Amino acid sequence: MMSTKRRDRGQGTIEFMAMVPLVLAALVCALQVMAQAYTAHAASQAARDGARAFSLGQSAAGAVNASLPGNVELVNMRAGGPDHTVVVEVNPPIELIPFVTDYKIVRSVTMP
Repeated sequence: MMSTKRRDRGQGTIEFMAMVPLVLAALVCALQVMAQAYTAHAASQAARDGARAFSLGQSAAGAVNASLPGNVELVNMRAGGPDHTVVVEVNPPIELIPFVTDYKIVRSVTMP
């Protein structure tokens, strides 16, 4: 009985150390998903604001820039057409997963 206890000593530490990378990887993935959701919402709101301004004859670019939070990078903004369409392309504030190469989010809104 004594030899079994002595042999199992430290097993919990080894199992814990094996789980740490998995928990950290899950945390990093969760943070990236939250950043993507935040950025998608900001891009949708900016596209709506830009389309609204464009339909009223105001500057769509000014409305998009005013609507985006400071930590979301505007990559491209296009406005045009008789139906007042605005397309916004943005990058999220953080890019944590190294093997993902394209984090860009594109949102398009058409205002009558």
